[in-house]
Amino acid sequence: MKKTCLFFGFIALFLVTNCGSSKNAKIDPYIGAWSLLIEDTPQGDVSSTLSILKNESGEYSGTLNSDLGIFKLSNFKIMDLKLSGSFVVQDIDFDLTGNFEETIFKGFVSGMGSDFKSNGKKIIE
Repeated sequence: MKKTCLFFGFIALFLVTNCGSSKNAKIDPYIGAWSLLIEDTPQGDVSSTLSILKNESGEYSGTLNSDLGIFKLSNFKIMDLKLSGSFVVQDIDFDLTGNFEETIFKGFVSGMGSDFKSNGKKIIE
């Protein structure tokens, strides 16, 4: 009887540890909030938060939130660790481009004939 209980106990333990959904769930490293600093703009250094979402179709979307407002990123793409998107501030077109290195972002905001360095990191909650 003891052997039977022990045997079923091991089977139950095996099923619980191997059938859990947490092993199947893959966390997308881009989704979430990223703290960015856009340097040397005409308004000085601009602190902003880049928020990245992903819909059921697997398409990314993003918004950039700063003291200047909240800007939806159009043509937003993330491929091969590279981000690209466009936004408009005071009727001026800007492009955000850069690369991800785990929880670090390094890139540029381009507009008005200039490139402004933009570095940041993922906000881990």
